[in-house]
Amino acid sequence: VESGAAVKAERLIGELDIVAALSAADADAAAYTDLQRTWKDKEMSPEEKALIEATALSVPVSLLEMCHRYIMAIGAFLPDCNPNITSDAKVGIHQLAGAARAAYQTVLVNSPPQEEKDRLKAILLEIAHVEVGLLELGD
Repeated sequence: VESGAAVKAERLIGELDIVAALSAADADAAAYTDLQRTWKDKEMSPEEKALIEATALSVPVSLLEMCHRYIMAIGAFLPDCNPNITSDAKVGIHQLAGAARAAYQTVLVNSPPQEEKDRLKAILLEIAHVEVGLLELGD
């Protein structure tokens, strides 16, 4: 009897968009380059500076949110995953969790409003809960 795991795996592969993840890394590098200009360009208009600063904040926020979505998707797939490869899926979760934490550090440098920090902290706590479960560190 087919378990349906192959169909779920195909669906998961469709959700984990590596191109989007790589594009987010490129966008982060570009946003940082632009942000550096705001420190040096004394002729820059306040509007352009504000736009660059907003982008420098939004890029790592989007990356953190993407990592969270991917972690939750992989976590939802784990019960259907072939037992011989669950460690690969778990490693992916841990790598994405590290990327989410790194993105959060970048967010903090860009001085987000407190409510945004609180929202992102809640996401990080949810990610941490997933990791604690995978590592069997909880009660």
